[in-house]
Amino acid sequence: MSEQNIEQRVREVFVAILQLPPEKVVLELSPDDCEQWDSLHHIHLVNAINETLGVDLTVEQQVEMLTFDLAVEVVKEAMQGANQ
Repeated sequence: MSEQNIEQRVREVFVAILQLPPEKVVLELSPDDCEQWDSLHHIHLVNAINETLGVDLTVEQQVEMLTFDLAVEVVKEAMQGANQ
């Protein structure tokens, strides 16, 4: 899967879970700027990313997801690790 496709799929998860319009899911989106992104929604994001993208994020990776951009990077790393 290309990096652009990964970002798009992660964006779709964020849109669905946080109920945001796609244009609001920008690289720097974080829980600080998004009222919906609380601890419960973070768990839902992780579960949806795992299921949708076929990864199994570690606890460390889940904690690293502090922005949309970091979430995309974590997924890319997890997918690369799974392919090795």
